[in-house]
Amino acid sequence: MSDTETKTVLVVGATGFLGPALVEEFAVAGFRVICGVRSPDKAARQCGLPADQCIIIDCNEDLDVGTWLRRLRECAPDVVVNNVGIANCFGSQSLENVNVRAPLALFEAVRLYRTEKMLSGPPREYLPVVQISTTGVGWPDFERFAYPLTKMMMEEALAAMDELDWIIVRPNVIFEPGRGHLLLERIASFPLVFYIGRAHIQPIHCRELAVGVVRLVRNISASRHHVFTAAGPEALTWKEIFQQSKRALNKHWGIFLPAPLKLAQLFTMLVQHLPEGILRQLGIFAKMDPETMVMMTRGSEADNRQWLRYTGVRSLRLFESYDAYGQGPEVYGEFIRRLREEYLTDGKEIIKEA
Repeated sequence: MSDTETKTVLVVGATGFLGPALVEEFAVAGFRVICGVRSPDKAARQCGLPADQCIIIDCNEDLDVGTWLRRLRECAPDVVVNNVGIANCFGSQSLENVNVRAPLALFEAVRLYRTEKMLSGPPREYLPVVQISTTGVGWPDFERFAYPLTKMMMEEALAAMDELDWIIVRPNVIFEPGRGHLLLERIASFPLVFYIGRAHIQPIHCRELAVGVVRLVRNISASRHHVFTAAGPEALTWKEIFQQSKRALNKHWGIFLPAPLKLAQLFTMLVQHLPEGILRQLGIFAKMDPETMVMMTRGSEADNRQWLRYTGVRSLRLFESYDAYGQGPEVYGEFIRRLREEYLTDGKEIIKEA
């Protein structure tokens, strides 16, 4: 995309774990960011944006194309990123509504809005849309699990919209030191650590993912109509993840024991009854249920070469990330700054715009 004028990006699902990183990296890259959120107060706390840069959305209720079209006319985005997704249902939430029907209404509204802009004059840019999915759609039996099944349903619907310049990104398990999404900093201090399963996953640093999405959008003519698997550089078991974070943070001693899946599911269900404030202090941003625990034991290895080739982002190892974090805010801040500025692609050139 051209850098001659400020672009506006609408990030639907700007809170939680990945959302604030997307907001920050788009802002650092020079975009004006509009946050689509259920709670503007929550967005202000997590993203630090003023109220006029937030619009209230509820993907469990906002299933009408007209509703989304009115919002697009109001905020006039140049890019739309859908980061909304739930792995399970709580209360009145519906996976089909949140993961499929609402995003589909949003993207249909984008198509109509883009047509309006073309009829009124040449569009400034392509108006690309980005769908954040999951590597779970690559499981041979993904249909058994509601989360990857609904994500795949959305992917197929979006891919059928040939007139849109869409990008689909499938992240593996996401981590970032200091934000506690996987509780690794806290787990590292425990002398006794329980883990589940022996399958391998390829955790990806949250900033690598967010920076990569920004680069794909800015290089839209090359990356449109592509599905990218965003995975980390190494396949690790949960035990190895805990071991590496401990060593990186100089917590060398510890006993690691496998936990039966049923026990882990029971513990998870009990934890979910804690007040939201305590859950947030523990770094738990999403509800988990027994099926979510099963998905965590499934493993998900992936080929990230296309992701690296199109984004030019340097893939960050878990150990080096926690090692930099353990050396203090200045070292870790420089670590992230270098990620934003470097373009490393395992010896291959980044694919440029045509």
